[in-house]
Amino acid sequence: CMRFVDSKMQDSSTLHIVVPGICGPLAETQSLRDSHKVHQWLKYLSRSHCKPSQGNANDVIASILQLKFETDFPSAALSLLANGLYDAELFYMHADPVHLRADMDHAILTSSVDLDVSDSDLDEIFETLNQHFNADGLNFFSVDKKRWFVSSSSEIMMSTTPLVDAIGRNINFLLPAGEHATHWKQMLTEAQMLMHSHELNALRENAGQPSINSLWFHGSGKLPDFETDKDITLCSNHDVFDGLARHTGCRYMKAPDSVNGYTEYLLSCKKDSVNVLHLPELESLVNYTDVRPWMDQLAVLLEGWIYPLLKFANKNNISVTLYPCNEKRYQFSKYDVLKFWRGSELENHVNSY
Repeated sequence: CMRFVDSKMQDSSTLHIVVPGICGPLAETQSLRDSHKVHQWLKYLSRSHCKPSQGNANDVIASILQLKFETDFPSAALSLLANGLYDAELFYMHADPVHLRADMDHAILTSSVDLDVSDSDLDEIFETLNQHFNADGLNFFSVDKKRWFVSSSSEIMMSTTPLVDAIGRNINFLLPAGEHATHWKQMLTEAQMLMHSHELNALRENAGQPSINSLWFHGSGKLPDFETDKDITLCSNHDVFDGLARHTGCRYMKAPDSVNGYTEYLLSCKKDSVNVLHLPELESLVNYTDVRPWMDQLAVLLEGWIYPLLKFANKNNISVTLYPCNEKRYQFSKYDVLKFWRGSELENHVNSY
């Protein structure tokens, strides 16, 4: 089950800002050392209170809301719930289209974001997969061209790695594990064979496009029970948060275009509310070998959201914790400015892989 319990009465709101990728890991950090904006951000981080946390966004969300899962974070079920496609009689996983590039003794993954999948590509592959796996109680389908799913008539019990954490990595160390992992690895092997020999991929390769030669299974958990006595708000443009709100009864709002819309919303919340804001714009950029897109987006995010939120929270007695999703969390207070003696070494806060 999942439960949110706070033994201490709070006299102020709390704001949890989940910003995966804001501290890396990046391909390299040397080029950041001369950036004024990066050093300004490091001063903020060094003067806050740093504590241990979780290593990816799903685990961070589970920790904030004190959610307990038997196996995997149920991102697939939550996404489908948000899109009105969830059937409680079935079990779900993401089955996102990817390109695997073999390199010596390992394979590197390219995600659907960079594959340019067309509607006709999608239909052809689903027809082949569903004809083959129908007898196994599986059905492959999609929400859009980049987000594919598989439903199963049988329970799925295993732990997986989110797609965003596998992009550009050696996937040999990131494959599913757990009770049903061997079965699903066999299903994946069969799917890869079908996709490798599919006429569509020959056409894509002739046109200079990467083949869609594999799937990435992740997010296989079940939706558990939930109860809370707290006023919880979730703000994000991600389906997982929408699905969480629908499942738990928490309040949900899509991230507004500017920080002003969100601060106005925070002022309308109860004094002891627990507020979660998800800003994922940097998450995919950490996978690039060129760190400049990350630096550009970091500047936008800091000036447009993070700095105004910290100033607003200080003024309105709101406790702020920021989660880079890198096994650290930063707690900010109005006394941070007094900690001017603390160093702001780059490697203490921004890491590379």
